[in-house]
Amino acid sequence: MRKLVITCLAIFATAGVALGQGLTIWTTVSDQTLEWLQAEATTFSNAFGVPTNVVKLDLGELKQQALLAAPQGQAGDLFVGVPHDQIAEFALGGVAADMRSFATSAYLADLSEQARNAYAFQGNLVGLPMWVEGPALIVNNDLVDTIPATYEELIELAQSLTTDETFGFMFDAGNFYFAYGWINTFGGYVFGSDASGSLIPDDIGIGTEGAIRGAQAIKDLQYEHGLIPAGTNYDVANGIFIDGALAMIYNGPWAISQYQAAGLDVSVHPMPPLADGTPFSGFMGVQGVLLNPFSAQRADAANFAKWITRTDAQVSMAQLSGRIPASITALAQVEGDPFISGFGEALLDSEPMPNVPQMSNVWGPGESALSVILESEGSDVAAAMQRAASEIRGD
Repeated sequence: MRKLVITCLAIFATAGVALGQGLTIWTTVSDQTLEWLQAEATTFSNAFGVPTNVVKLDLGELKQQALLAAPQGQAGDLFVGVPHDQIAEFALGGVAADMRSFATSAYLADLSEQARNAYAFQGNLVGLPMWVEGPALIVNNDLVDTIPATYEELIELAQSLTTDETFGFMFDAGNFYFAYGWINTFGGYVFGSDASGSLIPDDIGIGTEGAIRGAQAIKDLQYEHGLIPAGTNYDVANGIFIDGALAMIYNGPWAISQYQAAGLDVSVHPMPPLADGTPFSGFMGVQGVLLNPFSAQRADAANFAKWITRTDAQVSMAQLSGRIPASITALAQVEGDPFISGFGEALLDSEPMPNVPQMSNVWGPGESALSVILESEGSDVAAAMQRAASEIRGD
């Protein structure tokens, strides 16, 4: 990899690009991931004589400043830690370069299909993926002896563990982000796609028969199976799990540190498939690095982007921060970490959140439909989902 970067730097130098002027890296990451990024920046600077400056911003500020300041040459050279569902605004605003010419075939081949698709927008590669995240089945091992093999068995086990003192299974059922696992698994979708995999925003699948079946399955968890009490939200479900009174929860890697701090013995697994073999497939997110097309140091910036997305860098990132590498090779090298490998396996069947601007029209109607569906046993699931689809279309 060192030889590759040196070769690239030499190519850019012969093209007349001035090197060594220094890079400014804007990032949204924090805690151990920020420490990792700062360490990688220092190593890059020492190896190639390119000064680096890492600046921490929250996502909203980074996006706003990039859109306003990049064309004037006053933004960072790179934007690190941008969620893939935000890249459309950067791309349409002209402040994210197409990185197809910088991404090697080996790097792209080493990404999961979901990670590649997540950063694809209007035929361009808008950034280089670095890590993935999304919910999975998290189990309290003190309450669960055997992981259920099917979704139906999960329900049976959860019912047997729902007592006066414990609960069997919960999640934030009214949150469309989490609920999409049921909607998608039972045959629904947000937007359709064409043969190339590009999303078709006019093809809305929230009101389809599959989506209705998925929403009904969520409702059944509350009313038919008696697993999720009315009014349960993220804080309620997560709090009960932290207290050790919940056997299984559908949640993401961001919660693991809380569970460890609570002294819980937990493990991570894919949500089990349906009895007919249909894999459970919810949302996943991908984060990576974007290149500012107005950067005066595009050569150095592109090489730093490749530097922090190389396999060794993703391995060290995972080891230090618990992030799940987008690189398949890097993920295999940290498979000894049960949490990373557990989420990594769970996300193999997940679907990237749509990265088109029209996705912003989905969250409100989707969650309104779930609220109606869960508020009473007599609610009309089909009507609620079809109304949501109509609102998304703007009918």
